[in-house]
Amino acid sequence: MRFNHIDAFRAVMLSGSMTAAARELHTSQPNISRLIGQLEKETGLTLFQRMSGRLQATPEAHAFYRDVQRAYVGLNDLRKSAQSIRKLGTGHLRIGAVPSMALTVVPIVMRAFSTHYPDVRVSMHTSDSITVAQWTASRYCDIGIASYISDSPGVDAQRVRELDGVCVVPEAHRLARGTRALGPRDLHGEPFISLSYGDRRQTDRVFAQNGEDQRLLAYETQYAAAACKLVGLGMGVSIVNPVVARHYEQAGIAIRRFRPRIPFTTYLLYPLQSPSSELTRDFARRFVQHMHEAV
Repeated sequence: MRFNHIDAFRAVMLSGSMTAAARELHTSQPNISRLIGQLEKETGLTLFQRMSGRLQATPEAHAFYRDVQRAYVGLNDLRKSAQSIRKLGTGHLRIGAVPSMALTVVPIVMRAFSTHYPDVRVSMHTSDSITVAQWTASRYCDIGIASYISDSPGVDAQRVRELDGVCVVPEAHRLARGTRALGPRDLHGEPFISLSYGDRRQTDRVFAQNGEDQRLLAYETQYAAAACKLVGLGMGVSIVNPVVARHYEQAGIAIRRFRPRIPFTTYLLYPLQSPSSELTRDFARRFVQHMHEAV
C-alpha cells in the first residue's frame, strides 16, 4: 500500500467521483481508477460500487476512510511541525561565551536575533574558553564563542577575526595623548591590569621578549570589561581586545595602539560532526557580521 493509493482514495471520498478526484490531484481519471483498483486488491476490500451510473462508497470504504482521516490529521500536524522547525529551529538556542564577548558583542547580537525570532528562547552561559569548548563538545551549548583554542576535542573551530590588542589608559593619563603606538617601555612603572588565562600569557610573552617588563603587576581579572572599568577608575593600564575597548570608550578610558602586536582572536565553536540548526547558523552569521563591523 503506497501513499498515492491512499491519496487517490481520500480524494474520491471527498469529491464523490473519480473525475473530480483526478482534477484535484492533477492526474487522469484512468490513473485514479487504476490506483483505486490496486488499493482494493491490496486491502481485499470493495471500496466503491456503481449504482444507477453513480459511484457509491461502500460501508467498508467509510470505515476505512475514518482511519485515513485520522492519519491525515497526524500528517497535517507533521507538516505544521516541519514549518515551525523551518521557521523557528528547535525553539531554543544555547550560547556559550567568554566574558569579553558575553558582556559586549553577544547581547547586541542577541537583541537583533530575538527581533527576528521572537518566540525562540535564548540562553547564554559564560565561562573561560576551555569550559565553553567543553560545553559545546557535550552539546550543552549549540554554539560557543571563545578567545583561544587548545586541546579541545569534540569541537569544530571557526576563526572569526584576529585583531591587534590596544592599550587602554585613563583618559587624563599622560599616555592618553598622542597618536603614535605605545610600546613596553612606555608602561615602565605603570600599575598593570592583567587578563587571566591565555590572554595574559601572550601579553606577558611580548613584554618578556622585549626585555622591558617593568610593569607593576597590580591587578588581574578574567573580564576585559572589568579591566576597562578599572582603567576608567584610574587604577592602572591594560591591553585588551579593541572590540571590548570600544564598548567602554565612554567609561573614562583612552584607547591607544600598541606595538609589538598582541593578537586577540575570536572563535566560533560548533559540536564536531553535528549539523547546526537554522537558529545556530543565523546567530553565527549575525555574530560574524557584527564582529567585522565593530572595529
